[in-house]
Amino acid sequence: MDTYGRSGRGYVEGRFRGERMLYGEVEYRATLTRNGLLGLVAFANTSTFSDLQNNERLFDVVAPAGGVGLRLLFNKRSRANLCVDVAWGRQGSRGLYLALQEAF
Repeated sequence: MDTYGRSGRGYVEGRFRGERMLYGEVEYRATLTRNGLLGLVAFANTSTFSDLQNNERLFDVVAPAGGVGLRLLFNKRSRANLCVDVAWGRQGSRGLYLALQEAF
């Protein structure tokens, strides 16, 4: 399980299950204000799982997702951000993610 619930944005946790999992994510971050108070992110991720009961191996099924988010600098000293992300996945899957830390 993902301790902070931040991997696989775009899908509900537990939607995909299997014996093995491979996950990758990229994220682009930019500041919108000169003082760094407000920022923007764009991200894309993909997951694949194996399921021995259904004879599925890694890469037989791939679950891509992507989204955008805003960052509000909460504490300059620790560089902690208030994060608001919106993500979309396959088959109409989507989610809104709020956090007081970065995804990674």
